[in-house]
Order: sequence, then structure tokens, then C-alpha cells
Amino acid sequence: MIWFRMPSFKVLVIFANLIPSSTFKNKKEVGNAMAKKSQTPFEKAEALLDQEKPEEALEILRKNWDSENESSKLFKLAGDAKISQASLTDSQLEKNKFLREALKQYKKSLMLDPKNKDTIQSKNVLENTMMELGIRASRFPKFFTDQTPTVWGLLLIPVLIIGLILAAKAILDSQNQSDIFIEVDLNDQLSPTHVQNFRVHAENGAYDGVKFHRIINEFMIQGGDFENQDGTGGYASAWYGYCNGQASGDSTCSGQGEKAWTIPDEANNGLTHKPGALAMAKTNNPHTGGSQFYFVDKDSNPSHLDGVHTVFGQAVSGKIDGTIVSGVEAIDRISTVTTASDAPVDEIPTIKKIDLEGDCDSTPESICKAYFYIDFL
Repeated sequence: MIWFRMPSFKVLVIFANLIPSSTFKNKKEVGNAMAKKSQTPFEKAEALLDQEKPEEALEILRKNWDSENESSKLFKLAGDAKISQASLTDSQLEKNKFLREALKQYKKSLMLDPKNKDTIQSKNVLENTMMELGIRASRFPKFFTDQTPTVWGLLLIPVLIIGLILAAKAILDSQNQSDIFIEVDLNDQLSPTHVQNFRVHAENGAYDGVKFHRIINEFMIQGGDFENQDGTGGYASAWYGYCNGQASGDSTCSGQGEKAWTIPDEANNGLTHKPGALAMAKTNNPHTGGSQFYFVDKDSNPSHLDGVHTVFGQAVSGKIDGTIVSGVEAIDRISTVTTASDAPVDEIPTIKKIDLEGDCDSTPESICKAYFYIDFL
């Protein structure tokens, strides 16, 4: 396994080879285990890591994560998977991010099993490697050492305080200047592909100026068609292996290009269509979501959509003309506009912008939010 081409990264190459030999079963052992009995989720994850498939391994670990009964082994394997991800990306920023995430997972594992030798060894080697390469455990310098401000702390703490005050004021001003503001918690653990797809569209400004084209009071409000603004357009933000709902290995979709890109359903993630839910709109066929989404309205409970359309977020708070309300109340305000054939006619709710917050790294403590700023035009 080769991580980097530059000689100065030799330590990481060695570390990449240490991980499988010291913590993973080799392919022969995994094959023998499969022959004797069915694999446990952890064994499946280990086998996938041996095959350099960290995303699939992480998906298995996410499905078997239990907040009430956390396992040190799970976090250890998650750390190993993050290191594998670092080995497979060419982006230095991504490598640094994955290595920091790996260290975080090892620390969680040791909190549950402080004497585990394998985890201790992996953590120590990783810390030494990161130190050798000048990669901080945190992306930010230390402000305190033994409760005493560092030089960085003395220099930057006042600046940060002023910056936070100004940022908070700017956010409040922006929220109060919009007719509607909705704060959404994105569920990147249970709907990682949908959250990633939505975030990329938002980051690219695809939703800016896009209206909610379909509104049915006491049911839902739908938007996200950045192509045609009428529900007939939109597509996925990246290639996810599907062309118009059909699995395909051709990213050109037989010449149709990105406009045929759709994303695989994650509808059986356990999330339901309760009021305030954010879900992916699509056709009646599976895996046909692209860019359109909808919010479930107040007093609506479309349970027939559970397991069919993927829920990937929940409105948690909102504002109407600067007044703080619940997220559901903000959605309900939009749903009450005058419509004709389910399309708004007088007040046209239009997305001014969508701001994002958090790393959305699909870990239990991940912060992953979206802020909708909506005006009536």
C-alpha cells in the first residue's frame, strides 16, 4: 500500500503497513473463518479493510453502533478505517482530516478499554507519525497548557472573542432580514449519501434563488429543482453509480451526462416522516433522487412514505420575520401561502441561500447542520 510519493512521507508508508499486520486478520484467516461460521459484523469490517474498502467497513460499523452499549472494538476498527481512507486519497487535506479522525476514534476506544494493547500501539504509532509529518491532532493551535494561556492563546483569544461576537451579530442580522429561517439537523450517520449530496449542492450555490414549487398545506412543501423550478429537473451533485435510477458503471450515463445522475435510496434507515422531517423527493421508482427535497408540514404524518423516500434531516428551530418559532411552525408558514394546482401564486417562497455547519463525518458526535434563508417574492 503506497500512501505518498514524496520521501518525507516514509513514516506513513510504514504505518500503513503496520496496521493490517498488527491488527487485522489476513485474507486466509478471514476465508477460514467464513468457512467455519458466519462472520460477525466486526469480522466483516475487518475483511473489508483487508480489501481496502474502508467506506463499506464504516457502513457496517455505523449499522451496528449502539449508543447504549458502545464497543471499544467498534471505535478501534473505525480508526483503522479512517487510516485506510487516508491511504486511498490523493488530497493532502483529506489525508490530514482522516488521520485526525482516526486518532479521535482510537481515543474513544481507549476510554472504553484503556488497557487494550493493540489500540494503544496503533494510537502511539499514529501520534508519532502525525508529529513527524507536522500534522496537529487538532486543526487549531493550543490556547492553554496546564490551564495557562500559551502564546497563541494570549494573541488569539481576544481576536476570537471579537470575531465570535461579530459573527453572531451577522448571523442574527441575516436571520432577521429573511422572511423565513429554518435550522435543520442533517442526519449524516443514517443518511450519509443524501446528506453529502445535499451539502455539495448547497455549497455550490445550486439552491440559491430556487423556489418551493409544490406546496400542499398540512402535507409538505417541496423545492430544490434548480433546473426548471417546476419539479421536472435537478440531478445528483456527483456520480453515485446510478443513471436515472439504474445501477451503472458508466458515469457518462450513455452520453446523457450529469443530468442523468441519481443517488441510491437510504430509505430503510429508521427515520420517519414526522412533522419537520427533511426528505428526498423522487419519482415512484427507486434510486431516482437528485436534488429535489421536501419538508413535512405541521399535523402531517405521511407514514406511507416511510421506507420509500429517504429522510435525511429534521427542522429543529426557525424564525418568521425575525420572531423565534419552532422549525415546524416556520414550515407551516410557507405551507399556508395561496396556491393553484399546488403551486404558489401570490407569495413565492424562494431560497435566498443555505448555510452549512459542521464536518458531517458520520460519527456519533458529528455536528451537521443546514440553515435555510427563505424570502417571499
